[in-house]
Amino acid sequence: MIAFESIKEVIEIRRIVIDTDIGDDIDDALAIVLALNSPELEVAGLTTVYRNTDLRTKLAMQLLQAYKRPDIPVATGIGSPLLAKTDMDSIPCQWLDEYLDTEPNCSEHAVDFLIEQVRRDPAITIAAIGPLTNIACAVMKAPDVMQQANIVMMGGMHSAHYPEWNIVCDPEAAAIVFGSGMKLTMVGLDVTLKCRLIQSDVERIKHRGKSETAFLSRLLSQWMDSSKHLPILHDPLTIAYLSHPDLLELKPKKISVECKGEFTRGMTVEHRDVFFDRPMDTNVLAAVDVRKDAFIQLFLERLL
Repeated sequence: MIAFESIKEVIEIRRIVIDTDIGDDIDDALAIVLALNSPELEVAGLTTVYRNTDLRTKLAMQLLQAYKRPDIPVATGIGSPLLAKTDMDSIPCQWLDEYLDTEPNCSEHAVDFLIEQVRRDPAITIAAIGPLTNIACAVMKAPDVMQQANIVMMGGMHSAHYPEWNIVCDPEAAAIVFGSGMKLTMVGLDVTLKCRLIQSDVERIKHRGKSETAFLSRLLSQWMDSSKHLPILHDPLTIAYLSHPDLLELKPKKISVECKGEFTRGMTVEHRDVFFDRPMDTNVLAAVDVRKDAFIQLFLERLL
């Protein structure tokens, strides 16, 4: 008699750390939930960046608790850009009614946390979905370690001249990262602006009726009341690429960050040989196209 064993699909698990400015736009929270609901990804930790990072950490921890993952460490990072001035008292998630008391679960600073994670596991990926201050400081503090890092970032734009948020908040930090020689993948507005939810998608999320999604639904409702527009899936697309690389078409490019221009500060500038239509050296893989419908279907399936 032949014995048959059940055959399970082998999923290659990718370990990631998410560096986030959760609390301004809703897309950071949506991206974190997508990562938690993706069996191909193991979230080894979160780090918070830009302005009031203590409150961002609290919000991230509340989200993890809602999804029954309080074991994931959340390390608080740098609030101030490297050179520019910003309002450090600015409160993320001003659209929230209240903050719940949440005790920190990680005493390590975000910069040290990132360095240690790469040192212990060079195969780990840093999903950078906020300004690049933490990562730039990690590069300056431990360049040999961070040289091994694999960074997949949401930020910038190469197909048009526009100072995207994650870059313009700290152009000097972005310039350090782009010039570091690390393996860098850029998911910019070139593709993320194509990925928008419609009202019926939002209603499905709001009325899912599961305890895990109640907190997310509350965030989504309050954010929409404040922002007056439907979510654009900038950060979730970056996370989806980590589990489904075929969603994006990438091309090697040479991109620098403008730090000084009166009208161009914070723009990501592509260097290209216009005579022969080719890159002038390369330092990044940049997303140039997206399978939008496939991504949004995956996103909704994972969230719901």
